[in-house]
Amino acid sequence: MTAYAYLRKSSVRDPSRELSHEVQEDAVRRMAAERGDDDLVILSDWDKSGRLGADKRPGYRALLEAIESGRATAIYSYSLSRLGRSLAELARLIDDCTARGIVVKLYADAVDTSTSSGKLLTHVLGSVAQFEADVASERVRAANAVKVARGETLSTTPFYGDDDDEDAGAVLDAFREAGSFSGAARLLNERGVTPRTSRRGWWPSAVSLIVKRLDPTVGHRGGGRGVGAGGSDFILARLLRCPTCGTRLTGTRDRDGRRVRYSCRLGTSLPHERLSVTEHLILPAIRAEVDRLRTPDAVETIAGGEAERAELEARRERIIDLFEAGHIDRADRERRLAVVAQDLSRIDARDVVLAVPAIDWTWTPRQLNGVLRALLEGIELDVATFRPTSFAWTVPEWRA
Repeated sequence: MTAYAYLRKSSVRDPSRELSHEVQEDAVRRMAAERGDDDLVILSDWDKSGRLGADKRPGYRALLEAIESGRATAIYSYSLSRLGRSLAELARLIDDCTARGIVVKLYADAVDTSTSSGKLLTHVLGSVAQFEADVASERVRAANAVKVARGETLSTTPFYGDDDDEDAGAVLDAFREAGSFSGAARLLNERGVTPRTSRRGWWPSAVSLIVKRLDPTVGHRGGGRGVGAGGSDFILARLLRCPTCGTRLTGTRDRDGRRVRYSCRLGTSLPHERLSVTEHLILPAIRAEVDRLRTPDAVETIAGGEAERAELEARRERIIDLFEAGHIDRADRERRLAVVAQDLSRIDARDVVLAVPAIDWTWTPRQLNGVLRALLEGIELDVATFRPTSFAWTVPEWRA
């Protein structure tokens, strides 16, 4: 049987509002000593909000486990707000401790649940703590709304290019020259342009963030490692899905650039029977399937295609105008533009299928990927072998 103490501090940057680890620990140890609890186990969650549940607060989760297992004889904390900001959660904790005969003592609030008045005061203070947290959240939301209306950014981190020694224009120029995020990263590394943080040079993902910020019109074209503007440096990019979790497989090259491997990026966090497959093992089956393409000798233009494209382009312009006027924030803008981009990609894919009657496998990976993504919506893989099992055609009738 052991007494437990719980300490917590949110990620608050105002020094006047912070309660250091030393201050909280000294208070709980003095309370424990007064009750004769010398064997005190201290649990803590640092830079964690009290609104988070036990699944995201390891120290708090350990405290609940100690209570449920019957190991805890008493619970000490600096105040109710250190235990949590949710009235319902605090009420459950107090009720559970009371039912098990576990005393809860709080230093700043002078609460001792071994007394009737202490139990009543606990619930009152819990309501006040939640009220204060709600008011603070409302103030933050109101302040953010004013910033958005003024066209200001909500981020406290300056954009790349805001500092004098950072050249965001060079990043955009490299992207336009290379035509892809990965190609731009290579150019920037070759030219000695210094990124802000990475010691290993530029990554395509970093290039993607900067380019999309400077030129929102390319935001729908994708980004990330190996993904280009309208195409990719990998033949099967955005076509393969992990049969275990459904995540799109990511293409990478070995050091000499000769072998391509497609891997699931969630393989390290979720159990997978298999994580990756090399391109040369599955490409023959994909080539055999795509060679079954048989388009009609004459294809009529799909009615309404140009009008649909014009409407989508107009919708994209309206979204950008809403953002510049401060009516929507950056996240909402990106979400809306992504929807428009999907519809535009669908039209582009349809046009490519109509224009390309056959594939020349000597084309560059970028050219092949653009046509393959127009012909195929996706390729299903076997969970054990990662070999192709089925193909989803954009126009199923054209498969001979």
